[in-house]
Amino acid sequence: MSATSDPRETALSTGRRRWWLPLLVALLLLTLLGTVASGTAAADDTESPEWGNATRGNATTIEVTLFDDGGSLDTSTIQAADFELTAGRVENVSVTSIDASGTNRTGVRVSLLLEKKVDTDNVTVSLRDAASITDEAGNELPHKSVTVSGMDSVVPKYQSFEVSRVNSSTARISVGIHEPIQQLRVSVGGPSIDTLNISGFTERTGNVNTYTRTYTFPEEGEYSLLLMSVTDENGNENSFGRQQTFLYDDSAPNVSVAGPENATVGESVTFSAAETTDNQGVDSVRWQVGSDTILTGENITVAFASPGSHEVTVTVADPLGNTDSVTRVVSVVGNGSAGNVTVRQPNATTANVSVNGSGQTQQIRSPEGPLVTGENGTLERLAASFPGNESATLTVRSRQPTPAFVTATGHTGVSRFDIDHGSVPAEGATFTFTVDRDTLAAVGAEPEAVTLFRKDGGWTPLATAIAGRSESHIVYRADSPGLSTFVVGVERTAATDVDAEAATTNSETSTAEPETTETQTEEPGQPDILVTNATAVPSELGPGERTVIAVELENRGTASGDHNVIVALNTSILTTRTVTVPAGETRTTEFARSMPDNTTGNLTVDGLRVGNVTADSGGLPIPALPSVGIPNPLSLWPDGIVGTVLGGLLGVAIGLYSVLKALAIYLGY
Repeated sequence: MSATSDPRETALSTGRRRWWLPLLVALLLLTLLGTVASGTAAADDTESPEWGNATRGNATTIEVTLFDDGGSLDTSTIQAADFELTAGRVENVSVTSIDASGTNRTGVRVSLLLEKKVDTDNVTVSLRDAASITDEAGNELPHKSVTVSGMDSVVPKYQSFEVSRVNSSTARISVGIHEPIQQLRVSVGGPSIDTLNISGFTERTGNVNTYTRTYTFPEEGEYSLLLMSVTDENGNENSFGRQQTFLYDDSAPNVSVAGPENATVGESVTFSAAETTDNQGVDSVRWQVGSDTILTGENITVAFASPGSHEVTVTVADPLGNTDSVTRVVSVVGNGSAGNVTVRQPNATTANVSVNGSGQTQQIRSPEGPLVTGENGTLERLAASFPGNESATLTVRSRQPTPAFVTATGHTGVSRFDIDHGSVPAEGATFTFTVDRDTLAAVGAEPEAVTLFRKDGGWTPLATAIAGRSESHIVYRADSPGLSTFVVGVERTAATDVDAEAATTNSETSTAEPETTETQTEEPGQPDILVTNATAVPSELGPGERTVIAVELENRGTASGDHNVIVALNTSILTTRTVTVPAGETRTTEFARSMPDNTTGNLTVDGLRVGNVTADSGGLPIPALPSVGIPNPLSLWPDGIVGTVLGGLLGVAIGLYSVLKALAIYLGY
């Protein structure tokens, strides 16, 4: 019996197995039609995406809306690095679809997550030059910008709080904040109570915004002033507890003068105010002899050059600014000798002097002002004793000290005075000279570091004392056994010889930030503040170029204090800043400063050299390395409508090939 099967059954089975082929053909056709439709729609979308608006999400988020007509934005092209802000930096982005009114219109909300809070109310958002945000058709978002307001979330930072005396009952109150403010509050406590707000303060802008006013206390006593809080222009408030004190004492010193009422021409006489008393102590003693001689100190010694009645007036001040004066009239008679002194000044640096000696101390001074003037100070006058009835001719010159002086003495020479007096001997000379405060600041020296040296074989230091002070200079007095060449020397400190050139971050000026709420009270002891490090970046620069100087200060004392940081180019001060440093702590401040045009030399911070300004600061430029990329074969494919059409045709060809291949299989080829 044969095992052959029924032909009808075979045909039926074959038909059942091939029922899916029409379904496959239909699916391929639908895919082909979808591809062509998609390509046609994309080809029709030629509209670029549009910017919407920008709003504040929170303190560190900006919401930006983008829209597209005729298609959808390609969210994969939206990156954090695409966006540029006028304040702050975008750290990350988050994209969310939103409803957009209009046919075939779509939109997204891009949340820009900032790195940190910004200190600016209005922030403008724009695309970087290299950024490219597109829709699915490849149309780019235009390079425009939108602005969001209300982003300032940074509280005002404390810079300074100072109370200085105007007179016995009035103080000048100064508050320094890092940004403009709309309100501040200062509490006044003591015999009377008051609260001050910003309405009485005047504003001065700069690296620090300073608010200043004067305040007159209503009655005598000790007052405490407390800086309570400040509020910036965008409503951010910060609270403090910074305290200063003020003593209102209107009692003047009780001035007592001791000295002769009679004297002889050329005779040295002494006046003293040492017995003056005041319940707050004596702060200063100032003498006026005649109409133009000003001296300071408890005791003075003078010699009158002419007979007659001469007034000697002493004015004593206490630490609170209260003063009182007493005048003593001295009757001066002639001594029977000549004692005439004549001064001629052909220029500011030279004086020719004729002296008819009296055997006693004679004053040599110019009625026009200083005897001679140098770059860093003056020789105001000198006194010396010449033999009686002998005529002496002196030539006094102001010159620059030589480098040999520094080598021989270890002091920096700031002024030099050459005195040629011929063969006539001179004894018991007294010099009164000045040194500019700017000069002392430029070499990082205190007023007490100045000494007058005499050249007599070698360099001999002379006893030198401070005789007076003014805002621009310090007055000194020194005694010498004779006349020759003299140099005003300033003691060199360790900091003066250090060449500190190191890198620093390029940022704006800043100081240590206090806590949001803090309390500072008077501390016992004394502050000891010094500059421990100072750097400039760049440290080698030319005139007119900009550098950033970072200065670190340390308070090694036992009380909080202020230090005035001085930045100078050679002997010219460029800028200063007062920095408050608590006991046992360090503070850092920065200066961003452009150098003066047409000026070169050493750039110093408190006498510490941090850089050089030279006429040619530049080096050889380093060329940038070329960027070598690997070409992408697909980059040859055309963009825009042509590329879309070619893509559609390729899809049609692939679809037809799939249909023909299926038919061939179906027919058994």
